[in-house]
Amino acid sequence: MALGGFLWLDDPKLAACLARFSHTCVVVSKQGRSKRDLEKLGKIKPLADGDNGMLASAFAELTGLDWRENNRARVVGPGSSMPNLVIPPLRTIGFRRQPKGDMVPFLHTKIMLLGEMWWHDEDALGDVADVVGFRPERLWVGSANATHRSRSSLEFGMWLDDPQALKAAQTFLVQLMAHSEALDPDSDLFQSELLPVDYDDQAFAEYVSEYG
Repeated sequence: MALGGFLWLDDPKLAACLARFSHTCVVVSKQGRSKRDLEKLGKIKPLADGDNGMLASAFAELTGLDWRENNRARVVGPGSSMPNLVIPPLRTIGFRRQPKGDMVPFLHTKIMLLGEMWWHDEDALGDVADVVGFRPERLWVGSANATHRSRSSLEFGMWLDDPQALKAAQTFLVQLMAHSEALDPDSDLFQSELLPVDYDDQAFAEYVSEYG
């Protein structure tokens, strides 16, 4: 499994490598919509459309989130199933800078976290269940963006396996996923596609009153 956060990604060798992971999710800074920007987006769309996205159930911070419905949180009642999300392999985050506009806050990290997915057949209460999680193993940090151009630049990078660094990187990258958007969203603003589900308290109370 691989999690990443970069200003931009267009290196074909890296994209091909990420496509070979069983599960991956890389978040990049939201791009513009000029002719050149759209050409760049088109080159990496195959990675974004891949079927090796990240299982949200592997991270406690992503449980209880679901895709927006009509620009609102999904309402969950007694008969509703909880979401079983797969977050696509390539996502975007932040604000879209307008042509000749002022600079906007953008994602500027250059990190990649590799690890393994574990599976267990019992939940915390001992009941039979499919339980998955992520075990981080190695963290790459450096100065290079995930771009083809960076291969011709003088850059610095290193692998880390310090447990605290792995934990901090995982927390950061999971938050990026939680607040991410599609590769080329309509909104120029910072607007996550994922929201906490809205529990229908009245419906649950009526259900408990009738069947509890």
